[in-house]
Amino acid sequence: MRSIGLQLALASMVAVVACSGDRALAPKSGHASQISDLPPEMFAAYTRTNLPGSDSVVALNDSGDVVGVTATGGVLWQGASHERTILPIIPTAIANDGTIAGSINGHAATWKSGHVTILDTAASMALAICRCESATIVGSVQVDGVTHAAIWVDGIRIDAGLPPGSKHAEFSAIRGGFVVGNAIVRLPDPQFGDSTDFEQPFAWSPAGEWRPFITYPYSFAKIVALNSHGAGVGSGVCFCNHLNSDELFYDVAAGTVYGETSFGPILDFFPTGINDSGQISENAYFAPESGDLEAIALVNERVLPPGVIGDRAAGINSAGIIAGNSNGSAVLWTPNP
Repeated sequence: MRSIGLQLALASMVAVVACSGDRALAPKSGHASQISDLPPEMFAAYTRTNLPGSDSVVALNDSGDVVGVTATGGVLWQGASHERTILPIIPTAIANDGTIAGSINGHAATWKSGHVTILDTAASMALAICRCESATIVGSVQVDGVTHAAIWVDGIRIDAGLPPGSKHAEFSAIRGGFVVGNAIVRLPDPQFGDSTDFEQPFAWSPAGEWRPFITYPYSFAKIVALNSHGAGVGSGVCFCNHLNSDELFYDVAAGTVYGETSFGPILDFFPTGINDSGQISENAYFAPESGDLEAIALVNERVLPPGVIGDRAAGINSAGIIAGNSNGSAVLWTPNP
């Protein structure tokens, strides 16, 4: 398992780290031709449990309650029996008290115990909820045709606006007093010598200040999840190739970011969650000796068993439980005792 603390401590070195070219697709010993050929140490010690239905999972809370989306709305799996409930809201996140954030008819909204609350009359989206403080929700709102980052506290909207030079912003996570998001900004493109719209990550404070993370050499970069210690995860694409995605690790308090390039048969990591123990749920691609890259799901860079091609991890909770989809079903992966 990686040391998140060490990587974050090295964050200040990112500007002087040379950017490599296209990644090697295999270690020196050659890579596996199929998932089953991977050595046992590349698989996580987890057990998969199917949930009722095949809906697309989007989030879970610390109790193991899970939310997902259907063709017409949302779904909740709740309790030890994973009782399945159809929701009138399109969910994006769920707090520990069961409050679900999302949208209904194009408006930010919450659902709890059968009751829907519309948070905003403007076109808006609730994208994340403070897991331990469900009265605080973050996302975006349309203001004069422009997407602004927004916070709702006890149903009252705080319009955070845009970072300087941005034309689109939204908050992606809130945890432990930290608020982060991503914005589209116009930046110089050192590869082509002009300027381009890039997605870039930011932290935001209640004083209304936006603080960008210095993500060079990454052109496109984003932050998607936080833990209560202010450690965040996301992904980025290097200026040097615009092809492969690296894992990015954030220290929000320090304002630093560190990128980790992957090599070998597993490439293009896309983290989806991080808990207070530093465990990370993530999606990636498996590179067989021949043929196309295949999507797989991981925890801490290890394959979630049984290693079905097309698996997807949506997030991780404080107990290390991961929710996602596998083999056509909604699932939970639970750490083995």
